[in-house]
Amino acid sequence: MSCYQLSCYQPAQFIQLHDFLSFEDRTNLLNYVLAREDQFAATTTSTGAINYRQSSILYYFKEYENWMIEKVKLIIPSLIIEAWNIQAFSISQIEIQLTAHNDGNYYKVHNDNGSEEAANRIISYVYYFHREPKSFFGGALRIYDLNLENSSYIQADSYQDIEPINNSIVFFPSHFLHEVLPVTCRSRHFADSRFTLNGWIRRETSHNVTL
Repeated sequence: MSCYQLSCYQPAQFIQLHDFLSFEDRTNLLNYVLAREDQFAATTTSTGAINYRQSSILYYFKEYENWMIEKVKLIIPSLIIEAWNIQAFSISQIEIQLTAHNDGNYYKVHNDNGSEEAANRIISYVYYFHREPKSFFGGALRIYDLNLENSSYIQADSYQDIEPINNSIVFFPSHFLHEVLPVTCRSRHFADSRFTLNGWIRRETSHNVTL
C-alpha cells in the first residue's frame, strides 16, 4: 500500500472534556482575571508577524499557573495511552498562558511546534472560561486535517471546528495546523471576553530535565 493510501493523510485529532473545574474553582478563576484587566498586554508571535494574532495576555498569574499545570498533568497519561497513537514520553515542561479574545480578535493558521525552539512540544491544550450568559460569538478553534508532502505537513481543505464551551478543555497534538476564528463581542467589555488558559506539553530531550 502506498504512502498516499496509508499514512499521508491525518484527520484532525482532539479531545474535549466538559465540566473540567468545579463551579467554585471556575468562579474564583474568573474573578481573579477580571480583577487584573489593567495587567493584560497585547499578544505577539515569535516571528513578529503583523496582523497574524490579535488578543491580550496576562503574563504573570502565579496563583493559578502551577495549580492549572497540576490538573493538566493528571490527564496526560490517558491521552497518550488510550486516545492517540503517541509513543509515551517523559515530560520536561508544561507551559501555560492566560489569554483573552475580545471583539475582532483572532489567531491565523499555525502549528505549535514548527520552530526549532518549540520542536519538542507534543500536546497542546486550551481551557475555556467566560461569564454567563455568554456575550461573544465565534472564537472556535479550527483544527485542520493534514496531508504529508515531502516530509512536511500541509493543511488540507477539511477541518474540525471546536466551540469554546465554558469550563471545557481541549487537547490536540501540537503538529496539527489550527487557528482561532474571529470573535464578535458587541459590548467590547473586557469582562465579556473569551478567556483561555492554554499551553503546551513538552517532551524531554537530552537538553532538558524531566518534571
